[in-house]
Amino acid sequence: MTLFNATNLTSTSHKRARTSLIQISFWLFCGLLIQPVSAQENNQMSALELANKVLTRAANDGRAGNMHFTLHNDSGGVRKRSALFVHSVHQGDTKIGIYFTAPAALQNTGFLSYDKVSGSDENWLYLPATDRVRKLPASSKGDYFMGTDLTYGDIKDNFKFTLLDWDFALGEEQIVEQKRYLVLKGISKSSGKASELGYSSFVARVDPDTYFPLEINYTDVDGIPLKTISVKRLERISDAWIATHFIVTNTQLAHKTDVVLSDVKHIPDLPQSILTADELSYGVPSIAGL
Repeated sequence: MTLFNATNLTSTSHKRARTSLIQISFWLFCGLLIQPVSAQENNQMSALELANKVLTRAANDGRAGNMHFTLHNDSGGVRKRSALFVHSVHQGDTKIGIYFTAPAALQNTGFLSYDKVSGSDENWLYLPATDRVRKLPASSKGDYFMGTDLTYGDIKDNFKFTLLDWDFALGEEQIVEQKRYLVLKGISKSSGKASELGYSSFVARVDPDTYFPLEINYTDVDGIPLKTISVKRLERISDAWIATHFIVTNTQLAHKTDVVLSDVKHIPDLPQSILTADELSYGVPSIAGL
């Protein structure tokens, strides 16, 4: 029997059927309204997922360029330094080399960071005055790099957050100049890890289009606000986004380091022999095109 056949329904049953139909239609309508909200909640990125996207964003297999530091101290003094930087990702391992070219007192000073897919990370420093390549201990990650407001860890991490160092949480999204930004928070996994990093926590404003942190606020090992890294210019070099101008402000010391990268080039056939500890003592490497 057809449910809504008018010839087989009394007036009362017709009204009941119509009421049932209205109720069904109402709940279906509510379902259509509720479903997108539920899907949006289910698809919301977790803090760990966001941290992983920041960590695994695309990197050049090889790139090099010039790095310019302007150091401002609390008394208004200014010092300038320049270096060649080289960055390579090869078979999953990341190597970063920084070789100072000026001033004369720092010329040929070299730093090499080697982050391995498996095994312990390694860092080396070459000082011409001692004519010795020194392997840096893991505890030096929070030490300041060559008088700048960057730590060795800042250089090595390259605007990324190692998953083994931090416990992550999401902060409330921010709107800056009508653009929505994600907020990632991190707390060091232990007091020992905080001492190693030089930081106990951070809050980062992340661009959702590039997964690049455009501002990072750090606290020191005691949880007191320490410094802010602000990206002023972001450029795409081949498939990778790179901060080519950023400022590091140490609020506790009233210091500031302005960092500008210039003439950055993608070099896919970058010789891996350049980025070895043994090569540091030979000074600034020669790279075609730079």
